Amino acid sequence: MISRSLRTLTLVFLFFFVLATLTTGFGIYFATLRTIDHMVVQRITGMSETLAPEGGGFSASGISRRIRVAAHDRDTADLGFILLKNGRQIAGNVRVSRPLPLGVSSVDLADDIKGLSHGRVMVRDLGGGLKLAVIAETEPFDNYNAARKRIYLLGFGSIILIALAAATTFTLIIRQRIIEMRRTVDAIFEGDLSQRVPGSDPHTAFGQQAQAFNRMLDRINHLMEEIRNVTNGVAHELRTPLARLRNQLNLIAHDPKAAPVRDRIDEAQAEADGLLNLFSALLRIAEIDSGARRENFATVNLADLVAECVEALDAVLDDSGHPIAELSLEPAIVNGDAQLLSQMIVNLVENAVRHTPAGSEIRITLSGASAGWAILIVSDNGPGIAPADRAKALDRFGRLSGGGDVKGHGFGLPLVASIARLHGGSIELGDARPGLQVSVTLPAA
Repeated sequence: MISRSLRTLTLVFLFFFVLATLTTGFGIYFATLRTIDHMVVQRITGMSETLAPEGGGFSASGISRRIRVAAHDRDTADLGFILLKNGRQIAGNVRVSRPLPLGVSSVDLADDIKGLSHGRVMVRDLGGGLKLAVIAETEPFDNYNAARKRIYLLGFGSIILIALAAATTFTLIIRQRIIEMRRTVDAIFEGDLSQRVPGSDPHTAFGQQAQAFNRMLDRINHLMEEIRNVTNGVAHELRTPLARLRNQLNLIAHDPKAAPVRDRIDEAQAEADGLLNLFSALLRIAEIDSGARRENFATVNLADLVAECVEALDAVLDDSGHPIAELSLEPAIVNGDAQLLSQMIVNLVENAVRHTPAGSEIRITLSGASAGWAILIVSDNGPGIAPADRAKALDRFGRLSGGGDVKGHGFGLPLVASIARLHGGSIELGDARPGLQVSVTLPAA
């Protein structure tokens, strides 16, 4: 996405730059033509006034004499002169193959004027049947316009190529910086908070941005470590006295004198077990989120693992009255921790058992050929979860309203989500119509 956006911005910049360059080039080219044409017209107009001043007082012989002088003068020898009387040329240094119109017009190779390819001519009616034509070349040398086009093409073409190279280089530099930052963000998202954006020159904008980003990551990592230490510390410190309390309750339960209150003791033991499970889940999630278990990753046949977990849960499913209505497993190989993946599968099935009434059906499907992803779906036909509550169901300690007497610490689905994230995957809650559908997507190996 980022690369596509950056490439689009670069192409848009190059398009407008090339458009501006071409517009400038054409503008300069035509402005040059107009300037040269204006200067040539001014010159031939001035020369015509010199040969035959306005107001009269000249004769054909006088004009002819001035033409001969001008034709041999160094400053005006490049001009062409024609003096006509009653349509017949009586003086001049060039001839034309067609009648020339009055005023300013153009001449070219078709007019068969010796030494001229493109030019302008000024024709004046002097009266008495006399007409004076002054011709000037608009190209100072042969193929001048063609040479000028080549010069413009080379000049502005070089500018465009340089801009293209600069834009490409700039895009590659920006893209590399974005890739480095995205790689760091992906690593942090997977739980490795030690990753940092590669450092560079602190005197550059990129270097300063990297340093600011890394300082932010240092602060976040420090805060996360403090939270993790508090959570782990509380869990560790409370597990020991809770375990001792559980053992004491167990001893008391076996004392004959405790028979009258044995039901209360059993309830207390169940509460103690629930607290121990809660702290175990806290420590488990903290361990998973730290990314430490990634070192145990290996190739895992997910289809075989799901089958083994379902087989191990057969007794639980039979006792609770939750039959497996569908078990469809396609071959799927993933890279991960087999123990954590087993716990994820067990949690998904137990979640369906715990939150649906007896007799509800559970369906388990695994697809392994979805564009490089393995998708595990566990669904039931129970009450399900309202769309507004699904995000809350993935929160730690998330207890939904209307949960009734269902017991639990609210860490089942959050633990599944943590395991999925550790493996580079995701979890999504949907509607099974009726019931809840939990989809876990993992990258295939």
